[in-house]
Order: sequence, then structure tokens, then C-alpha cells
Amino acid sequence: MGLRQNEQTFRVGASDAEAVEDDRNCRLHLALKVRPRTIPETGDWLLRKEPFALGVLTDAIKAVNGRLLGGMELWDAVEKSMAMLNQEQHTGVRNFLRHALDCFFQYHEAREEQLGRLYLIDTFPGFDKGRSARLTAWGALYESANGDREMRRLRYGATHDELTAWAYVAAHVAAETTGRYAPVRIWVTEVSLETGVERHLINGISRSEAASLYQQHARPAVLAATAGIEAKPGRNCSSCKLAGACRALIPAPGFIQTEMPGLWTRSVSALDLERYEKCPSQWHMERAAHLPQTREGNEQQLRGAAVHRWMAAAHQRETPCGAADLPVPGDGEPAVGNEVLDRTEYALAYPYLLSHLECCPRKDPLELVASEQTLYAYDRVSDVVLATKADAVWRRGDTLVIREVKTTQDQLSEAVDGDSIFDRFFAVAWDLVMLDQALIHHFHAARGQVQLEVLTATGGRVFTFDTDDTDLMKMARGRHGRLARSWLTDIRWEPTPYVGCPTCTVRRWCDARDIWTERPATSSSRPGAELSDDTPPF
Repeated sequence: MGLRQNEQTFRVGASDAEAVEDDRNCRLHLALKVRPRTIPETGDWLLRKEPFALGVLTDAIKAVNGRLLGGMELWDAVEKSMAMLNQEQHTGVRNFLRHALDCFFQYHEAREEQLGRLYLIDTFPGFDKGRSARLTAWGALYESANGDREMRRLRYGATHDELTAWAYVAAHVAAETTGRYAPVRIWVTEVSLETGVERHLINGISRSEAASLYQQHARPAVLAATAGIEAKPGRNCSSCKLAGACRALIPAPGFIQTEMPGLWTRSVSALDLERYEKCPSQWHMERAAHLPQTREGNEQQLRGAAVHRWMAAAHQRETPCGAADLPVPGDGEPAVGNEVLDRTEYALAYPYLLSHLECCPRKDPLELVASEQTLYAYDRVSDVVLATKADAVWRRGDTLVIREVKTTQDQLSEAVDGDSIFDRFFAVAWDLVMLDQALIHHFHAARGQVQLEVLTATGGRVFTFDTDDTDLMKMARGRHGRLARSWLTDIRWEPTPYVGCPTCTVRRWCDARDIWTERPATSSSRPGAELSDDTPPF
């Protein structure tokens, strides 16, 4: 990797230190992120960041503090500052931010009853650790005249109770940041913006204790955040300043089928586009803004997840799945999958796993490329990182195969054919285009095939789709291109009320949540409805 500018100045945040502890994160991304004045050589490409929704919230928190200093009462100040959240935000995001500001200051009011009057120091505090290094923490840092300092981490949803490097860095930052009053007691607290419920992680320690805990538990992670050299594609690629030139991303020029990029460097998957096709607003709130969701687990979802986990473990072996691997629940331990399934999950998955035996790809020789692993590619034309997570990818001869697995409670009627499967599951089109545009070449194959394995409690079928089929590829590119281009250029994300509204996980933030249920009753049937969508298969 070449560098256009390499100034050894470091700014390490509490979140960066915490990220080191997660093996899924890219160490090279972290090393570049904590060097704000280091610019990798990326040709004419530069990272274009999406707007940061919580930045508007912290601006409102600062505004409340300013009004309080001017003598305004707390809830009058909050109400006045709500106007800042009415900027050009998606309506669902705006509804959440208003709720979040209210929850934050409900906690703040209760905390002042315990600690006395609290004054905001900053929402991105930090202090210099030498001439070229700065330690920071993103969150709201408050102080009292009695010497209490509280660093508040803002959580979209539920608070966490584990102590990570984040808490120790935050405590050190809280103790050392310049304020109006000398720090005596340091608190680190998580506050849920969904409920206003708090969780105290560090309770009233001294400045020296904060420094000692930092040295013992966080400094190694802070140093590690600066030292990464290996690229590992993942969820942070679209926010990385190397993305446009990263060799760890599979080249997929033209995948989105557009001649111009969107407004920001972004990432997308087949599941994203499936959600977007149903309702752009739901997609934005769930997958882009990551608003708090209300989920109700059910047997179908548990079963589907259990089937996927068992098969991922089984297919790591070089032998086909057999009846000996699957004892009747309660009669013995499975030969594989004990580490990923408990007894209840195994019992749910058992009949579907039996149906898989006749469909198992290991019956014939193959070279496994990936199992339950996300492959990351990059379309330089649209400036989009592309995430493809298949249940399995393998080579058989000169053919590269992507297999997806779907479970359903319903019997699979003879009327279900390849055409109805293609129409029902957008991911088939995504996989075909991804094979043709990127994966076949990358993995040195000559052709590609998508296989959709549909499992019921009484049997299974595999539907195949080949990249050599010219007419099929034309349909795949057409469907994929229309949807991908619409997603890329959309910046309004309007709601599209549909049959899924009553169970939408983000309906509480949506102004259109009741439109579907209040409309006159109509048929909600659709092509492929006989395949119940137990869990997203792709």
C-alpha cells in the first residue's frame, strides 16, 4: 500500500481500542483511521462519508446545555432544542432522535438528583498524550462542582454490561480532559436512547485509579489500534479511506449497472436490496440508520438458523452428510454440530437436516471456497462495497457454485419451478450477476452456477441457475440493475405500506405504520406464496 501523505499523528478513540478486541474488524482500517493525517494512495478516489445521524443529536445536547447556562429550565431547553432535529432527516430517524433526546434528559434529570447540577464539558472529549497523539472518547462528558465526572456512552438500543477497553479509555479521558472543576470521582455510564435506562460500568473511581486501569486494561489495545498492517474485508469497508484501492476487495466494476456513483461511499447486500424493494423506509431505518428494532423470535426463525449452523459445521468436513450424523433427538449426540446447537435447536432442525441428506453437495467431489462466510467486492463505478453471504461457495471442475438454503413448513408443490423461485428470491439474480461480474474470474473458474436448496420436513429439492444461460442472465441483470440503481440514487426512502407492516421491526418510528392495516381488505397473495418466508435465506 502506497501513501500519498504519511504524517505520524495519532488520534485513538475508545471505540478504536474496543474494536481491536473483535477479530472480525480490519486492523489496517483501524491503523489508517487513527492516523487522521495519513492518506493512502488511492488515485483519484476519496472516501465520501454518509451523514452521521447522532451528530445532530449531540448538537442538540450541546444546545440544551447552552440554554441551561442561560438560565432556562431543563424541559423548556429540551423543547427548544428539539427544533434542531427537524432538519432534513428521514422522518423515522427524526422521530427516533426526538425520542432519544427526551430519554437522554430523563436520565440526566434523575442523575442530577443524585450528583447535583451537571454541566456538559464536551460530546467528543479528549486530551493530548504527547506532541503527536491524542486519546478521545465519543459520548457526553458531564461534570459537577463537587468533582463528579460522568462519561455517557450513547446506545441506540439496550445497554451492555461488559467491561471492554472502551470503558477504561473513557474513564481516563473523563479524568484528564480539561474542565471547570477538578475531577474527584469518575463514572462511566451507558445510556439507552431507546429507554433512558442506564448502566454504570465504572463507579466513582479516582483520577489515579482511572489512569491505572487504563494502563492495565486499555493501553495495549490503544497501541494495537495503531499497528495493523493486514486488510480484512468486513462491515467497516465502506467507511475506510482505503476502500477504493483495497486489494482485499474483489473487483466488481459495473455491478450496480450505473455510470455515476451515488452521494456517498456505501455498502449493500442482496438482503439490503430485498428489504429496499419491499419498503425503502424500512430498509433505511433497519439497515442504514440502525434504529432500535422490536423483534419477536419464533420457531421458524430458530429452526432456519439452526439448520444453517449445523450445515456450516458439517460441510467443513470433506465427507458427505449421512444418516449416522443425525441420531433421533434424545437417542444420542449428533456426530457434528454439538458446538453450535443445543438439544432444543437440534430437535427443531432434525427433520429438515434429514431432508438435506439427499441434497448434500459433498456427495460428489468439490473444493470448498467458503461456508457461511461473507465475500466482499467493490464496484469502483458506483463506489459501492458489495457483500455476498452464501451458505456455501465451492468449485467443482471449472464451475464456481453458490448454494443458498431455504427451509419451509409448507409442502413443496410441483407447481414450484425455477421461474417461480427466480421471481420469489432476488438473491438468485444477485448471485448470478456477482458470479458473472466478479467471482468467476476471481476464483479462476470458467462458469458459474447458483443452487437454491429448499428443505421441508419431508424432503428437499435443489433448483439450479447457470451463468451460461443467456436469457436467464439477461433477466438477472435487468432485475438486479433496476433495483440496484433505484437504491443507489434514493435519498428520500419513502415508506411503501405492504402486508409486512404489522410485523415490521421499526414500525414504532414510522409515520405510515398503520396505513396498510386501515386500508380495505384485499388479497395479499404473491408469486411463490406457497413458500413461507421462515427466515431470510440469503
